[in-house]
Amino acid sequence: MKSKEIAVPIVVDTNVLVPSLYMATPLLRFVLSGNLILIWNDFIRSEACEIINRLAHRYFEKAGVSASEVHYLLDLVLHKESKVPEMPGDWPPHSPDRDDDPFLWAAIAGKAEYIISSDIRHMLKLKNIYGIPIGRPKDFFDWVKIAHPMS
Repeated sequence: MKSKEIAVPIVVDTNVLVPSLYMATPLLRFVLSGNLILIWNDFIRSEACEIINRLAHRYFEKAGVSASEVHYLLDLVLHKESKVPEMPGDWPPHSPDRDDDPFLWAAIAGKAEYIISSDIRHMLKLKNIYGIPIGRPKDFFDWVKIAHPMS
C-alpha cells in the first residue's frame, strides 16, 4: 500500500484511532500518506477528543506526546471532504452498543470499504455491516492486500 494511487475509505473505531494517533502506528502512517481516507462525523470526532482528554496523562507518560499535539494530529487526518452527516436518530440499532452505530452509519454513508475496530464485545462480533467488513488492524492489512493488490 505505498502507491499514492490507492486511497481506501475506511472508518476507524476510536479504540484504534486514539492509540494510533499517540503511538504513530502503521495505520496512522498510511492515513498521513493519503493511502487511507478516514470517514468520520461529528460523533466520531467528539468521542475521539473525549478519549484523548481522558487518557492524556497516561499517554503522556507512555509516549511523551501531549493531548494538544494529538488533537492537532486528529484535525490533520480528519479531512472535511470525508465528513459524513450524523446518524439519524431513527436509524435502527445494528450493534448492542448504541454508541457503535454512528461508526456503522458513517461507514455506510461514506461508502467505506472497511471498518477497523478492536471492540471484541460488540463491533467485531458483527463481522460486517451491509457487506462492509469489520476487523482488527491486522485483519484490515490482510484484507487490503487482497482487495487492492499492488502490481
